[in-house]
Amino acid sequence: MAVAGAVAENDEAVQEGRRRERRAIARRLQDAGFDEAWSHWPWLLTAVAVPLVSALLRGAPGTGLVVWVFGVIALAVGCVFTARTLSRRGSRSDSSRMAFSDREGRRLLYLQAAGCLGLLSLHPWLAESPGARGLLTGPLLAATAAVVGVLLAPMGRWAAVIAVLPASEGLARLFDPSARAGAGPVWFLAAAVVGGLALLEHHRWQRAKRLLMEQDLQVSTLEQDRDGAIRADQEKSRFLAIASHDLRQPVHALGLFAASLERRLQGTEEEPLIRNVMRSIEGLERSFNAMLDISRLDAGTVEPNLQHFTLRDLFRRLHMHYAGQAEAAGLGLRFSPGGKSVTSDPQLLERILGNLIQNAIKYTEEGGVVVVARSTATHLNLEVWDTGIGIKSSDLPRIFAEFYQVGQSERSRTQGLGMGLAIVKRLAHLLGYRLMVASRPGRGTMFRLSIPLGGLPEIPEFTTAADTVPMPVMEPRSVLVIDDEEPIRIGLQLLLEEWGYESIIAATAAEAAEAVRTRAEPPDLILSDLHLGDGPDGIAAIRSVRELCRMEVPAILVTGDTSREELRRATESGHTVLFKPLQPRKLFNALRGMVS
Repeated sequence: MAVAGAVAENDEAVQEGRRRERRAIARRLQDAGFDEAWSHWPWLLTAVAVPLVSALLRGAPGTGLVVWVFGVIALAVGCVFTARTLSRRGSRSDSSRMAFSDREGRRLLYLQAAGCLGLLSLHPWLAESPGARGLLTGPLLAATAAVVGVLLAPMGRWAAVIAVLPASEGLARLFDPSARAGAGPVWFLAAAVVGGLALLEHHRWQRAKRLLMEQDLQVSTLEQDRDGAIRADQEKSRFLAIASHDLRQPVHALGLFAASLERRLQGTEEEPLIRNVMRSIEGLERSFNAMLDISRLDAGTVEPNLQHFTLRDLFRRLHMHYAGQAEAAGLGLRFSPGGKSVTSDPQLLERILGNLIQNAIKYTEEGGVVVVARSTATHLNLEVWDTGIGIKSSDLPRIFAEFYQVGQSERSRTQGLGMGLAIVKRLAHLLGYRLMVASRPGRGTMFRLSIPLGGLPEIPEFTTAADTVPMPVMEPRSVLVIDDEEPIRIGLQLLLEEWGYESIIAATAAEAAEAVRTRAEPPDLILSDLHLGDGPDGIAAIRSVRELCRMEVPAILVTGDTSREELRRATESGHTVLFKPLQPRKLFNALRGMVS
């Protein structure tokens, strides 16, 4: 019983909603009708005024000028009254109503008005010929009254009929009183025709207007849904950026402490344990970096650096990086550069092919992966083939979406986050390359990256010697560390001291400026977080330190904020930007490059 009652209440609510919607459309139709009449009232008064003045002049030949003047005054008063009335009624309508414009209807209306004026031009001949007057008075009256009916039709069927019939009778009496008695059927027929035209015009106008209003309502609903989806996506992005920033901070500090501990436990029984810890931290960092790459690409902070290079060198690096993974999975991994070269961004192109190779290894159980370069007349095609599980045709449009995993009804942690192909699609779009995919379930998948040829000749195959020159031993340098998180400051201090650097620790921009003032020499490098609590941020802190030192001290900006605005602001600051969680090896290479 309770369920039946709930269903009945729901049906009543739906019906009540429909009734409200019909009432709202009916009210809008009424408002639109007054607006339509208001937009056409000059034509209406013109169509009525011409025969009225003509009839007045004919009815009083002795005092034609006086009658004409009074007739014009009466018409002017009627115009003002009608305009004010329609204006007041039109101002009551909803401001969001949709303006109605029907070109064909207006064209018909103008033709009718022109016909009326043309027939009225025959007035002198009508006055001299009673036969012609009796023959043409009916059509003239019908045409004139039809204009009145069409103009007033939007106001409603009864308004049209009530306005048309008196207009027909009144014009009949004023135009030709002597012919009134013998032309009854003509006037009756004219009134009937005019009333029918007014009703048909009203129904046509109402259907068209209702259709437009319903479409307007649907468009408004779709726009509201779209705006809601955009707001939800923005809220999701902001939540992910905040959550990512809050998670990056402790992971960053954990990596710093673990790296320092790994160095101290080398050669001890605990070394395998700390290595497992480091592998886990590196897995977390890869996940964070994948989300960071998506944020950077969406923010437009990645700019290609085009170079001309051989595919052989690129394929060699990819083989060194992924051969171990393929061998551990029992798969073959082959590359066929074909002695070709390409003009592209080597790092971004390596990232695209690396993600495709890693994805192929992940979803291939037996067989192998082949990377081949093929040339056409206009493009160089880089293809990644695998003998994996394949992709269903229904899943192909979704494989480039974030967090999507092929063949997984539920998320699998062993398959990563599902961001690899999303990054591939964004990088290909950034470089202007066409990305294609073809697959057969159970047989394998092929990804093709089409690179436009730059008109440069192919470079012969050759092998470059590895850089075996030992790195020089660095002299101790001083690094100013600015970070509002105490664990990160301590972790950085431990690592910097183990690497032979002198560390100067500060939590805020004010503390950094005070530390610089108390030193005899300026720091050799500034390592600052972007956000420093409630005070000035890292960019302002670096600026103030440089002003105190009166020199451009090299600076590295570290941030865990992946929001689009902050990524763009950090990139446009001109400093070297590193992202949390930061691998100690990457930090070491950055420091070595800055102070060397």
